[in-house]
Amino acid sequence: EDYIEALKSFEGTEVRFRGKDQVMTLDGRALFESGSASISPDAFPVLNELTKIIKARWCRVRVEGHTDNVPIFTEKFDSNWELSATRAVNIAKYFIQEGNIAPERLSAVGYGELRPIEPNDTPEQRARNRRVEIVLVTNEEG
Repeated sequence: EDYIEALKSFEGTEVRFRGKDQVMTLDGRALFESGSASISPDAFPVLNELTKIIKARWCRVRVEGHTDNVPIFTEKFDSNWELSATRAVNIAKYFIQEGNIAPERLSAVGYGELRPIEPNDTPEQRARNRRVEIVLVTNEEG
């Protein structure tokens, strides 16, 4: 509980439950530059706090990447789906390499723009949709 409270102190983080799974949502702007999957050094403190939470519970962890619906076409990414998946993988790799989390506990998935939490009608709504969700999976199907 102390770790969760500490996590809430970071701007752009939200903790909630999805069924029995605990979901920690991180604002994508705090993690990545626009169109990039490289983790910003400014994100390291919140990721380190997340590492403490993950280590405190023995469960599987799914890292979910999400984007808005503005199409992306860069040399590196042909679609939002690819960008979101690469971001999720990079967060999972951070947990393994920097947090010493066992890789068999982690999975990464990219949803692109397909699971918005807001309509994509305004810049503010699109910003909320650009996020990474860390899911502490408690069910067997997870």
